[in-house]
Amino acid sequence: MSKEHHRVLVIPGLGDHRPMSTLLLKAATNHWRKQGLEPIIHPIGWHDGEDSFEPKLHQLIEVIDRFAEAGDKVSLVGTSAGGSAALNAFIERRETIHRVINVCGRLRVGPTTGFRSFESKSKTSPAFAEAVKLCEAQESTLSDSDKQKIMTMRALFGDELVPSETTILQGAYNTTVPTAEHVLSIGSSLTVFSKPLIVFLKQEN
Repeated sequence: MSKEHHRVLVIPGLGDHRPMSTLLLKAATNHWRKQGLEPIIHPIGWHDGEDSFEPKLHQLIEVIDRFAEAGDKVSLVGTSAGGSAALNAFIERRETIHRVINVCGRLRVGPTTGFRSFESKSKTSPAFAEAVKLCEAQESTLSDSDKQKIMTMRALFGDELVPSETTILQGAYNTTVPTAEHVLSIGSSLTVFSKPLIVFLKQEN
């Protein structure tokens, strides 16, 4: 078996088809390497023409399995829409995945009216809508020990895209960053306010 690495699959949101999104995530997470973590950006392909979430989830699980079979520790960090993808993968591989973190991501349908309604925020990606519904449907299967492996991060002063009540899981480690606004809060969670995230990922048990 090769020397164990701690691979952290970072899953972007709906903008993952834009090269700049990947570049910004790489820049934001590169400093994690100093902490012994190896961030790997894994775009889901929310706008790749495939409306079903299932094949995207299978591709993510294949990557997880490949690293795990090589003897590596694997964790997931989902940002924005990537949060529901990360939780769904965790539910499928809860015995394999070390930790999973949702950063400002919608994990349940929540409000159905208004600017932040589920319909308005998922209409451009049927796969994202499916991922959120699947995540909500499977939330009840999470045990107390599963939830100890889950962390959520959300904006303390409000997120204009994702209602805070849809980002948290009861029984998980739910925390906030002292910011407002969606993109700023994600960036801050991964950089200047990343210490809680890094500490959580590095916990042994």
